[in-house]
Amino acid sequence: MAVTHTTVMSDHNTNPIIKLGGDINPDSPPAAVFDISPETALHLLCTNVERLAALVATPGADELNCPGSAVSECEDLSQDGAREIETVGLHVKSEADVVDPARATAEAIQMTILSKKFLSKKVPPISLQDYLLRLHKFCPMSTAVYLAASVYISKMTLVENVLRVLPKNMHRLVLAGVWVASKALEDLSYAHSRVAKVGGVSELELSKLEISFCFLVDFELRVDVRMLMDEALRPQADIA
Repeated sequence: MAVTHTTVMSDHNTNPIIKLGGDINPDSPPAAVFDISPETALHLLCTNVERLAALVATPGADELNCPGSAVSECEDLSQDGAREIETVGLHVKSEADVVDPARATAEAIQMTILSKKFLSKKVPPISLQDYLLRLHKFCPMSTAVYLAASVYISKMTLVENVLRVLPKNMHRLVLAGVWVASKALEDLSYAHSRVAKVGGVSELELSKLEISFCFLVDFELRVDVRMLMDEALRPQADIA
């Protein structure tokens, strides 16, 4: 079993930010995020993903919406090879870019196809919490990895709006998110075959989920302590 090591070092002189009752002190400095235990970070990831799923828990929300007039072109594309489409080259946009409606529609369709790769045919019989605990038992990750995965999923749902978190896709989303975050933040990682087995998918499927996840997050995988701390505080901010 590989030993993980976070490349971002923490300031161990900071005071612990976990208070009685499991709350996180919002007045703590960003570097204090590393005083959060991996188990607490895992719980925060689970809570955030379930909260994102609750935002779309409405009748008819079992399927992903397709963009605008392109709905008919997006149907039945959850299986690989269902239809070949032109690759449009996803890229980071700047404010100076001129919007090309045809290109925007093509990119939206491609994002929808990528999003559907995370859909399971049925809702998995295991709860998200138990699934994450299984991952942590056999492939334990660091606090930074779990919070970074939460950052990625929040970004693609709340900021980029490229997918919706659903009971049918949340397990694969967190698997891909944790796996991508571990590669982005850790010097060493577990064997691909081990993560696939623990996650309940084939090695090929894990590779496809990893690639799709990176495209959906636009390959913006760098995080800093402020972003991690903000994500850790997100549940309390939502309540406030």
